Amino acid sequence: MTTTGDAAAVAPSETTEGARLRGHLKLPGATALAITIVVGSGALVSPGLAYRQAGNAALYAWVLAAVVTVPLLIVFARLGARYPGAGGVAGFVQVAFGRHPAAGVELLTIGTFGLGIPAIALTGAGYLTVLPGLTGVPIPVAAAVLLVVAAAVVLAGVRLSTGVQIALAVLLTVGLLAVGVLALVHASPAGHLPPASGSAVVTGAGAIGVVYFAFTGWEMLSFTTEEYVHPRRDFPRVVVVSFLIVTVMYLMLALGVQSLLPEYAATTDSAPIQAIVTRIASPAAGWSVALLGVVIIVANLVGAIWGASRLVMSSAREGLLPRPLARISGGDNPRIAVVACAAVFLVVIATSVGGWSSLGGLLSVAGKNFFLLYLLCALAYSRLFHGWRRILGLLVAAVLAVVAGVAFGGGQLVYAAVLLAVGAGVSYGRARRSAQRVRDERVGAAGGSGT
Repeated sequence: MTTTGDAAAVAPSETTEGARLRGHLKLPGATALAITIVVGSGALVSPGLAYRQAGNAALYAWVLAAVVTVPLLIVFARLGARYPGAGGVAGFVQVAFGRHPAAGVELLTIGTFGLGIPAIALTGAGYLTVLPGLTGVPIPVAAAVLLVVAAAVVLAGVRLSTGVQIALAVLLTVGLLAVGVLALVHASPAGHLPPASGSAVVTGAGAIGVVYFAFTGWEMLSFTTEEYVHPRRDFPRVVVVSFLIVTVMYLMLALGVQSLLPEYAATTDSAPIQAIVTRIASPAAGWSVALLGVVIIVANLVGAIWGASRLVMSSAREGLLPRPLARISGGDNPRIAVVACAAVFLVVIATSVGGWSSLGGLLSVAGKNFFLLYLLCALAYSRLFHGWRRILGLLVAAVLAVVAGVAFGGGQLVYAAVLLAVGAGVSYGRARRSAQRVRDERVGAAGGSGT
């Protein structure tokens, strides 16, 4: 890794063995990718869960979650713009702290993807199997189908994947915004605004844990910055534009839910979007929400597999994974890495058949690991930037560390600790063996010249 002062630096994965991906992603496609990565199935249930917990004050939870997210997005935007590369979070850590810690982060992130992405597919299977004619399909089979479809889109190449992402982003954004607008039109939103009082803000803040998951996902974008045409210019713009679109969408949905639905109705916290559609249109229209859920999940999976395959490619470049995984086909796609990722994810889905894994368990461990990745990003940011930016990074890291200390149990971090240690250990051992070979060659050369 080489840098030139404060000039554009490149991520480590860009300077090691292996061809770079071509820059195809422009602002519209990258923004669509961001929206489809961030907006997940939680958008279909979080508004109702928060409303059930905090009543009309739930709107404050969404506002506070958005405000809390801003500093973290500044960290991601600045790091991604200055150090674009397929390594993403691991690339940032490598620039800041060296190769061995970065190898641990690579393995941690790969292990996190290995749990989180199959969990997304299993969630989508629940929506797919309520569509007419598909009610008898087993959940694991439906999850495997969704994952294979998403992997096929990524395998088709960046250009087609980008087109699909734009179409899916438009469809899910318009669909969710339409639900919010319809709810507001058929209700009296002015009468359901949260009270302007400190106690209401405190009540709303209590529901932030329910809604904050809906604001995660931007960290996945860091693995795609190598494919931007103008990463230094466009990556921060993508973060800002997608954040504004997503936040407006969430606020409209939240206000629509609490304006139209009874606070303690059974469907308010389990299926609020479907309850809105059913109430406005008819019970028969409820299947459209399931279809929207499938669209959201497929979009999630395409973006997630895209990001995961780029990380695997980057790790193979660095020598942590087998070299063939770094091979690029067709000039713009690490197809072997895509297939390898899909195969691993399918194996994890298969473990749910025998009861070896559960959706809740996969989501819980993956969510906590992603939180640790945010913390590592903040630490890297504080190391790489100066002045007020360093202070910002330290503040974000301190807040995340406090939350992790309060919310995470020791046993819940064992998986992450093992992956970090194994990744760093493999990298250290590889470096030692490489250094020993160099010493042996020098000794051999010296001996040969002396005879």
